[in-house]
Amino acid sequence: MNEWPYERSLSANLLYLTGLHINDINYTEVIKFEETLVSDYLRHIGEFWKYV
Repeated sequence: MNEWPYERSLSANLLYLTGLHINDINYTEVIKFEETLVSDYLRHIGEFWKYV
């Protein structure tokens, strides 16, 4: 994990905080997690701007 780019390392650490063991986290899981975060953000940012 130390060799990963900052964004991947950050996502891996967030996954770790959800209860996964750090040695069980692989690159594919990190990519899926990032894609989920981004898609959730994009889906909900429109709702945010409705109230601003």
